[in-house]
Amino acid sequence: MSVLSIQSGVVAGFAGNSAASFCLQRSGVDCWRLDTVQYSNHTGYEGVRGRVFSAQELQDVFEGIREYIGLQHCSAVLSGYLGTLEIADFVLHAVKDIRNIEDRTVYLCDPVLGDDDGFYVNADLADFIGDKLLPEADIVMPNRFELGVLSGLAVDGRKQVVSAARSLLNRGRTQVCVVTGIPVDQGMSSFAVLKDSAYQVTTPFIKNVDSLGGTGDMTAALFLAQWLKTQDVADSLSKAVSSAYGIIQRTSENKAKELCLIEAQQELQTPSQYFFAQTVD
Repeated sequence: MSVLSIQSGVVAGFAGNSAASFCLQRSGVDCWRLDTVQYSNHTGYEGVRGRVFSAQELQDVFEGIREYIGLQHCSAVLSGYLGTLEIADFVLHAVKDIRNIEDRTVYLCDPVLGDDDGFYVNADLADFIGDKLLPEADIVMPNRFELGVLSGLAVDGRKQVVSAARSLLNRGRTQVCVVTGIPVDQGMSSFAVLKDSAYQVTTPFIKNVDSLGGTGDMTAALFLAQWLKTQDVADSLSKAVSSAYGIIQRTSENKAKELCLIEAQQELQTPSQYFFAQTVD
């Protein structure tokens, strides 16, 4: 299995492709890493250096993959932070090009728009992701803020989260909406919502990780890796959340500024704590 992962990349630390590629590979899935940017570190720090790649540069690399590897070998496409409207348009055409050869190729869209502090991207890009990319995605994976933006609905409780997530399933070929980062009384919950069923996994709160970068990128890659192996939504949610929790917990214990992916990499295969998905209404 091979995944074309199109998102940001950092030289030091773990965010975007720098987190997703390691998680995919450690999970036994080949990663074709296509970075939309190359930054020294993620933008949560005060200073960052690097550059954004143009859509043409990404297209050139994509054509090399077509010529020398073959798009028919692409099992899935994963997109995360895109940064510009031109790059988002490139992703749209890349997905369509691959599906012209192999229609069963899975597309997971992590619609990186922002968080509870507000938008990371401009309005045109947010609209394009909602109007163009989401209908092509088999799996969409927003956080709470992004789910509210994309659905236009309130997402203040479990029933509202499930209803808003389900509204995204009527826009194209989307089968599953996975929502992360929902605070509940017992801790933090993630949901996987289908048209006729929904699942919830809840983990305890972990302290001192509010500004930690790359957690969503890691979780999306872990969910996709497990989905490609099993096509089981509940199993994929449980495994992804459990592995992510183990990594984040170790990071908190070490008081580290970056995900402890290397030190705690065994969590990616065999989580030390397993949180089972529960069926919800």
